[in-house]
Amino acid sequence: MTQNKSLATSVVEKLLHPLVLSSVAVAAIAAFQADRWSKQLTRILFPPAPAPVTEVKSLLVNRLEGKTELKTAEVSLETVVKTSQDRMLGYLYLGETTVVYQGVGRVSAGVDLSQIDVKSVDRSQGHIHVTLPPPYLVQLDLDIEQSAVLEHHRAWFAPNVETDLYTKAQTMALQKIRAEACQQDLLDRANVEAETLVRDILETAKYEAITIDTQAPTPGTCPTS
Repeated sequence: MTQNKSLATSVVEKLLHPLVLSSVAVAAIAAFQADRWSKQLTRILFPPAPAPVTEVKSLLVNRLEGKTELKTAEVSLETVVKTSQDRMLGYLYLGETTVVYQGVGRVSAGVDLSQIDVKSVDRSQGHIHVTLPPPYLVQLDLDIEQSAVLEHHRAWFAPNVETDLYTKAQTMALQKIRAEACQQDLLDRANVEAETLVRDILETAKYEAITIDTQAPTPGTCPTS
């Protein structure tokens, strides 16, 4: 019995020898690295199929030639504004400078397709449910060539502020054109047109049961009356 114990003790000591332990550790590390490299190589050679959500977004962007900012409604408007500044010496009126400006602008509205929310996709059944992002004013510009100063004059000893009044008039014209575009339901039209366009693309891609939800504009997009 004593001899057997001595033999067992000798085997344990050999297994616990630093060189033996080091070899075991090296082998374990090598096996771990080989397994990790194998998984990386598999991912490179056989990448996972893209998720349905990614497929849908890529489909829409590709059909729109890489565009995500989608303009779907546009309107051209004009307005006339008047700006003035007087000069006073105490209670004494010395004169007034006035600028009357006609602003012609273009406003476009649409949606940002990069923010589209794909709720569910069942490609095999042709079912898809998406929610469009809120519409917004994509572009608001004055047509400088079409816009013009209709009138400007200085009375008596009025200040020489035509340039400042001209800049102020442009800002006022843009504000009025923006408000008018909102009153003409430009954002609602953008929603309708965006829904129609996205539906057409999905139908072309052989989706049959298509549900598209739209959203109201974000508060502050249009000025409140």
